[in-house]
Amino acid sequence: PEIESGVFATMWQKDAEFGDLHDRDDVARVLGLQPSDLLDDAQPQTVSTGNPFCIVALKLEALKRLAIPQREASAWLAEKRARWFYCIAPEPSAASGEAPVWRARMQFYSGEDPATGSAAGCAIAWLVQHGFAHSGSEVTLRQGLELKRPSRIIVRAVRQDGGVGGISVSGSTIPVATGAFFLPV
Repeated sequence: PEIESGVFATMWQKDAEFGDLHDRDDVARVLGLQPSDLLDDAQPQTVSTGNPFCIVALKLEALKRLAIPQREASAWLAEKRARWFYCIAPEPSAASGEAPVWRARMQFYSGEDPATGSAAGCAIAWLVQHGFAHSGSEVTLRQGLELKRPSRIIVRAVRQDGGVGGISVSGSTIPVATGAFFLPV
């Protein structure tokens, strides 16, 4: 991948654990959307590589206007044993042969995250498991655009032994502060 300014790093996540598949109509209602806003043939599912996220594939227009009603969402997620929703949508490809690009949003009770590495690992595992991404291929997740804090996360996962593993999440960050801790001797 093209390396941007800042510090580039890759995080390896544990193999994915696939939880419950969720009813599309129920998920749409909880997100404040219509069932037709969900991507065709995409079943919402709880996936964990350490933190359980409910992965929901939406149409791009729905993702752009997403405003999750947090009180209802938090109660629903707690009942389903997931921590947050991670909503994704495919972007149109600029040219054939380019790595697939998906947009992502992670809204939570006190705001929205411009880049969510822990959820990105769950998302690529879900994409590979359900055939929306090829095993071992690179996928780009773009997040934070609505916040004017765009991020680009490069993800990859491999289908193995009936599951999905070899999950890597890469990206750049720009340090904005440094600090030191001093402990009394």
